Amino acid sequence: MEARRGMNIVFDTNCVIDAVIPSSDAYPHMKKLLVAAAEGKIAVAISRHTVAEILEPEAARVLANNFKIVPYWPIGTIAEQVATIEQLAGTWKDAGRNEEIQQELSRLAKSGNDIRDRGAYLDALHAGADVFVTSDNQLAGSGPAKRILDRFGLRVAKPHEIASEINL
Repeated sequence: MEARRGMNIVFDTNCVIDAVIPSSDAYPHMKKLLVAAAEGKIAVAISRHTVAEILEPEAARVLANNFKIVPYWPIGTIAEQVATIEQLAGTWKDAGRNEEIQQELSRLAKSGNDIRDRGAYLDALHAGADVFVTSDNQLAGSGPAKRILDRFGLRVAKPHEIASEINL
């Protein structure tokens, strides 16, 4: 499968961090994706869930600030929100539906996935992304990725999978 020009990708937290750590296995793949984005071959964005989760390294926080941020759809409890009321998308009815979606994601993925990952996926889903890119095996493993794609229509892939599809 070849990545099409203009493919919309939303990166998960681990991808942004991996992009600044040369010793990471995903580093060369993330660099390839960032080059493709700079050349306009793909469009990349992140979720506010991702922004809130990146505390260090500083280089990852700086990189995250350079990405477009997709609209934020609240999930979880009030204490788990990572945006202000002004930054929220949707209605209270949407919030209830989103809570159901994130709980279903929890069941479709392997145990160990967390609400920030599910929130970032949900934001990518509502933003109309083509691919949610993560190194998280709980979401991107072959079984969970297929179940999630079949249910919601948004592909979950690892950085090396998308990087191998891009012709630079």
